[in-house]
This record gives sequence, C-alpha cells and structure tokens, in this order.
Amino acid sequence: MLESDSFLDKCAAGLPTKITMCFSAEASFIVGGSLLVVGTAIIGKVNERKDYPVALIPFVFAAQQITEGLLWISLAHNNLLTQFWLGNLYGSFVGIIWPLYAPLAIYFAETDAYRKKIIGLIGIAGAALSVYTVIELTSQPVTVEIINQHIYYEHNVHAYPLIILLYLLATCMPFILSSFRKLRLTGYIITLGFVVAFSIYTTTFVSVWCFFAAVASALIFFHFAGSINKPLSLFERK
Repeated sequence: MLESDSFLDKCAAGLPTKITMCFSAEASFIVGGSLLVVGTAIIGKVNERKDYPVALIPFVFAAQQITEGLLWISLAHNNLLTQFWLGNLYGSFVGIIWPLYAPLAIYFAETDAYRKKIIGLIGIAGAALSVYTVIELTSQPVTVEIINQHIYYEHNVHAYPLIILLYLLATCMPFILSSFRKLRLTGYIITLGFVVAFSIYTTTFVSVWCFFAAVASALIFFHFAGSINKPLSLFERK
C-alpha cells in the first residue's frame, strides 16, 4: 500500500526515503506530460514520412508512463480490477510493443542498405519476442505490487537469461546500429540505463528502466532539431 504522503513531497522536503530516486504517480505523470510536449515539438520538425515512426517514440513512452501513473493511483486505492488491466497494459508496452516497434521505427528511418538489413533481422527477433509475450500474458497475466517505492511487475519468464538478451537486442541495438549520430547516442544511454537498472534494481528493474528510457527518449528531439546527417563510424562502409 502507498504511504499517505506522496513520495515526491518527501523527496522535495528532504525527508528520508527507502531509495535515492523518487518514483510515484506524480513522477510518471510529469514525465508522460513532458514527453507529450516534446513529441508534439518533434512532429512539427518531421520532413519525411519514413521518420514518423521514430518521431512517435516519445508519444508511446508518454502513454506508457501515464499508464503507470494511473496504476500508482489504483494501487493506492487497492482497486484490484483496475490494477489487473493497467498492469497488463503496461506489460504489453514492455513485452509486446517495444520489441516490435523499436526495430521497426529505426528500420524505416535508416537509409544505409547494409544497416537496414541487420536492423530488419533484429526486427524479426523482436517480433518473435512479442508473439512469445502475447502467449505468456494470455496464460499468466501480470500481477503488481509496490516494493521499495517501485512497482514490481510479477511474471514468471521461461529461459530468462535468453529472453533478457533478446529483449536488449530488440529494443536497444537498432538505435546503436543507426547511421544517425543522435539516435545512436540515445541507444547508448538507454542501454546504459538498462545495465544500471538491472544491476541495482534487480527486482523492479522493468519499472525503473522504462522510466529512465522514457526520459532518455526526449533526446530524439535533437535528432530532428537540425539537419539529419549520417556520421562516419566503425560500421560505415567505405
């Protein structure tokens, strides 16, 4: 059960908390609302149709964070039915939408044929992961609880080490393989966040990492802010 005083209020007042980061309904709504603003600004800078899937990434993260904000509220009021639907909607963002959407968005934006081919293969792995998640959520829905001021999404995953590696491949590697410097930077930061969240917040890392990745997705604005140029890199073919 959530404590009566909001966690953000405690953080602002400098009161002791169980962790060093502040997560709550307010935090999720602030990030979600901010990403709606950022996403709107990005859409205004899109010049080519192929770039719209990447431009929409902050909007998808906004929807995910708003879902978690509503979930915080349902947990505070012990509304079990709402918790069930919001928890599994959030789980669908994590396990179904992102493994499929991330490589697809980068694939459409990519202009280099060699990179595009690799990202396409990663997309196939991501699609398989999404199908796997659909089957798993159908047979075993997600349950949620609060642990150390984070939301813990409980769901038993078979072959967990393999699944987590495939997930990292599908959601982070397409950004890192991109020809575009700022998309690659976004990929590096999201991957770093994955490693840190998994290492420190092992039990609740899904919520922590998705919160961090949502914030990092605002960097996509800088991809569209100026002229979009491809950098030379170790992957660039002569």
